[in-house]
Amino acid sequence: MTARSRALVALMALALLSACATKSNLVVVLPEGDGHVGAVVVQDANGKAVLDKAYAAEGAGAGSGALQPVKVDAQEVSQIFGTALAAQPIPPKSYTLYFISDSDQLTDASKAEFDEVFKEISRRKAAEVVVTGNTDTVGKEEYNDKLSLKRAEAVRQLLIARGLPPDAVIAVGRGERELLVPTADEVAEEKNRRVVITVR
Repeated sequence: MTARSRALVALMALALLSACATKSNLVVVLPEGDGHVGAVVVQDANGKAVLDKAYAAEGAGAGSGALQPVKVDAQEVSQIFGTALAAQPIPPKSYTLYFISDSDQLTDASKAEFDEVFKEISRRKAAEVVVTGNTDTVGKEEYNDKLSLKRAEAVRQLLIARGLPPDAVIAVGRGERELLVPTADEVAEEKNRRVVITVR
């Protein structure tokens, strides 16, 4: 189960306790935005249940308090947990921008993509951004460490120029340590010459 799934389960249990006096506990597994479904194990003194499908749910039964399967759908989840779901932060989102070889200049396609990054930032009340620079394997490791940080810093400066507070943007360089496309040494691979911008 992802951290977001755990947070959703906790939020839903708390919301139900305050919103639904007839049930003492309910756990529902929600799909992620991309449709992925995690899993959660619900356990009490009488046994345990694995919830691993969208909207799978367990609740305390009347009288006995023992866990029992509960049928809920998206509309019921929205009705029961609407307040808790509305209070969730927007999930983090990542973008990848690419660079011209041996430079900190974005490709033309990535210059256009940069506007999408800024739209995502503007959706959030107080965005935090991490810009992680990377290189391909051409050149010495020490040089690539410096180049990856230079790329990250170049994008950081573009974000600041668009109005983002300097203390809201962190730039880090990873050199050639996190190749998107694994290659041998001294291979010019355009997809490895990138920054990953994570907006949260």
